Amino acid sequence: MFRVPWRLIPGRSMRFRTHTSVCARVSLAMIVLTGLGGCNYTFSGGGGLPSHVKTIYVAPIDNQTTQFALTEQVTQELLDAATGRLGAQLGPEESADATVVTTLSRYDDTAVNFASQEQVGAEVFQRRIRLSARVEIIDNTRNEIIWSGGSVTGIGEYAPETELETRGQELAIKDLVQKIVDGAQSQW
Repeated sequence: MFRVPWRLIPGRSMRFRTHTSVCARVSLAMIVLTGLGGCNYTFSGGGGLPSHVKTIYVAPIDNQTTQFALTEQVTQELLDAATGRLGAQLGPEESADATVVTTLSRYDDTAVNFASQEQVGAEVFQRRIRLSARVEIIDNTRNEIIWSGGSVTGIGEYAPETELETRGQELAIKDLVQKIVDGAQSQW
């Protein structure tokens, strides 16, 4: 008895069979590679800082804006970021492996969404706070700058009808510190 190979049977598509086979093989390969690759993923160093930086000192902030209350809030957010997101322990100035030096240089609170009102001026629906800083993270062990941001700006928006200016400040501070952390991590 003579058998006809499946490829030669009328109505059978060689293209369909090949496409299905290729898709199955690619899918299987992706699953295997993903499973194997995930096992080898590890973090090294201090969460974005050089591996020898274990302790960090956050220097007192030089606040050159008119918003003096921001100094304490920015300091606390930097302290939290140093121990949390950067993976370092806080240390005294004399023995810390790295130092964060920050100067708050600019504070703006501007209306970004408003409607003009006759005899009233404008009704403001949304305001934007921009908080800018100069930041350096200095490696005290090697006496070099790990990261420098000449004008890092955090932005926070708030609705003045339902929120206080402090809400916009909180958001701007969080954004500013996140940009500092991102900058420090991008170097390593």
